[in-house]
Amino acid sequence: GWGNPVQKLTGPAVEAESKQDEIQEASEWAQRGACLAGLGLAGGASIAEEEESQRASSEEPLFRFGVIADVQYADIDNATSFGGGEYRFYRGTLDSLAKSIDWWNLHYPDIQFIANLGDLIDGQNAGGYGAGLNFSEPQSAVALERVVSQFRRSLCPTVHHAIGNHELYNFDREQLHSHLFKDKTPPLSEAPGATPSQLYYSFRPHPQWRFLLIDCYDIAVQGREEGSEQMAKARQLIAENNPNVFAGKNWFEGVHPSKHRFVPYNGAVGSSQLEWLRAQLSEAKKGGERCVVMTHVPLDPRASSPKTVVWNYPDVMSVIRESECVALVLAGHHHPGGYVQDEGGCHHLTIEGSLTHENGAFGVFEVHEDHLKLVGKGDLPSRKLELR
Repeated sequence: GWGNPVQKLTGPAVEAESKQDEIQEASEWAQRGACLAGLGLAGGASIAEEEESQRASSEEPLFRFGVIADVQYADIDNATSFGGGEYRFYRGTLDSLAKSIDWWNLHYPDIQFIANLGDLIDGQNAGGYGAGLNFSEPQSAVALERVVSQFRRSLCPTVHHAIGNHELYNFDREQLHSHLFKDKTPPLSEAPGATPSQLYYSFRPHPQWRFLLIDCYDIAVQGREEGSEQMAKARQLIAENNPNVFAGKNWFEGVHPSKHRFVPYNGAVGSSQLEWLRAQLSEAKKGGERCVVMTHVPLDPRASSPKTVVWNYPDVMSVIRESECVALVLAGHHHPGGYVQDEGGCHHLTIEGSLTHENGAFGVFEVHEDHLKLVGKGDLPSRKLELR
């Protein structure tokens, strides 16, 4: 068997999510005080006053929430990805998260929740590959505690965590319940059908809006036990669509781009979860609610890439289109970010990853009757999304 796919799938075939080509030394970030000064949080009153003025002059929204994705922290040197296409600020992401908490606390203390779209820590913390091989013992729990301690500083009472592949490289699902879902998170026991192995649920921050956090690693080769139905199904999907993975070849060489998504760092939404999603959206539509779907892995390749999208995204999108009530799909995973409005009018927004953006990438959504306004900071662009 594969065991831990991160540890077993090493070698020239493994893409950026599974291995690094080399660890390059690079200059560390400036002192945090200098970073905060750039945000108007240390000796920058004029910036703070300008933001407060902009907020006061705008139409008051129904509610606000914060957003961030792919912090992917590890106490290792900055480095390029395996393919050389990304430069990653592993240590610096902790400062980036700290900046986001400070900014939310100062300018938006009334946000109802923070949407973390997954990959809070990097898989190398588990010690099985890359720079993690230099650790004397796994750093998973230590790294996650450093990240979660930043969220504890937030004035916001609630954080909703999407689960990414890197969480599952470090912990199994039961461990995530004890390590991650303990501070500022809703009790998963209150979510319909939720168990330690099911990490999807819905919540309503406003009578007119329902949010659905889906588990895109419901069917996956990480986070599932050997011999489980989900693991067997995941292996079958990969073997049928991308045999290069099991053959030890380059995962993408000679494989049609439409099959590039069938690699171990993606996953699928299972049939039970699809039925749950359909029922939730049907109920929301009958009640006149608009919906937001939150996921780590994107649901539309046009808002990410053929390599970073849910295996069975056509099935999920079919359910979403049928409902006619989903206004926005929020995702992470694809670090450059992306956006598309699909044929049904649903906005698909992939949030830029903090890991690869030295200035950070975070923001606040302001939800209005007829539009969504994203106030971006760092390298996250601001947007206005009209609602149909």
